[in-house]
Amino acid sequence: MPQPNLRPDHPKRRQPRPTVRTQAKVAITLRLGADGARRLEVLAEAENRSLTNYIETALLRDLARHAESDRVITMFVAPGTSNSIRPEDVIRAEGEPDEVYAERQALALELWSIPDNT
Repeated sequence: MPQPNLRPDHPKRRQPRPTVRTQAKVAITLRLGADGARRLEVLAEAENRSLTNYIETALLRDLARHAESDRVITMFVAPGTSNSIRPEDVIRAEGEPDEVYAERQALALELWSIPDNT
């Protein structure tokens, strides 16, 4: 429907929409062995994704995991707290599987072993 001839400042005159610039995607050539490509295709199909979308998603997950691992963790402890911790000092959550509890214990021991940088 043509727009009536209205003054530029008329409230009913449609203003042009600002253009939104999105980052263009970059094409990358990837060469995989036939076995690796087949395995990726199976995984992509299981997630109802195209192979390209699956690979992009997997790479983005990996990048996010790396970014997370570079994050600095700061622990504050009360003055007079021991500078060491025993595995049994880590309280087990109700219903927590052995493997998860062992991982938490190891993480707590590792974090507690970091020297005080203050």
